[in-house]
Amino acid sequence: MSAPAARRARRTLLAGAAALALAALLGACSTPPSPAAGAPLRVASDLDNPPFAFVRADGTPAGRDVEMCAALAQRLGRPLEWVRLPFDELLPAVQAGRVDAACATLGITPERDEVLDFSLPYFRTALAVVVRAAPDAPATLDALAGRRVGAGLGTTSERALRQRLPAAVPVLENKAGLPARQRLESREVDALVLDGPAADALVAASDGALRRLPGTLGPELYALALPSGSPLREPLDRALRALELDGTQARLDAAHGLASARPR
Repeated sequence: MSAPAARRARRTLLAGAAALALAALLGACSTPPSPAAGAPLRVASDLDNPPFAFVRADGTPAGRDVEMCAALAQRLGRPLEWVRLPFDELLPAVQAGRVDAACATLGITPERDEVLDFSLPYFRTALAVVVRAAPDAPATLDALAGRRVGAGLGTTSERALRQRLPAAVPVLENKAGLPARQRLESREVDALVLDGPAADALVAASDGALRRLPGTLGPELYALALPSGSPLREPLDRALRALELDGTQARLDAAHGLASARPR
């Protein structure tokens, strides 16, 4: 091959290599970044809902969901960092990307799903109604028409109350800050809508003063809330599947006195 021909061949090879490098660079830029291995997994919670999540006397987080998140972080190879926030600030913090996820017995709803991503469900329960165990108290869900029914503002309990009990009178604020039992016994409200585990705990601690009404206001699926489009969703879902398959989720439920209809 003559010298000019050799130079032309070399220029062609260099141009091809440059094109391949550029294509690889563009491809890398178009791929969403994966979560940084080893970076803290920042999970928000109010840590105010035993036995799912609470703070011990020594200031450390504890509970069923706390242990689950520790297992998830271990599977992801990342240290776990809790960010404690009031309940009504959790989803805004997730939506703004200030945390990686929120874990606070958050139910999946269509409205939330429009602005956030959710992991696979990890716990299944139902929304229940608690009333006084008294002859003049409502005895059925239908009997709540015209009665004052309490639910947390902005919660799935409020959503269920409005959709399933449209004839009831919603009470969405606890202005006096009374405990749930006292709200019922003082007749500030005639009934309270709660997640199943919270309803059962309230009734069990009432010494027979309270009871659950027959039936439910529908299912409740707890999941982790993530920023929309989060690259953590698939890794978290894989880790949640693994915890389900190896029996970890069922063991956590049993250890904390909880019963879940295991999500499929």
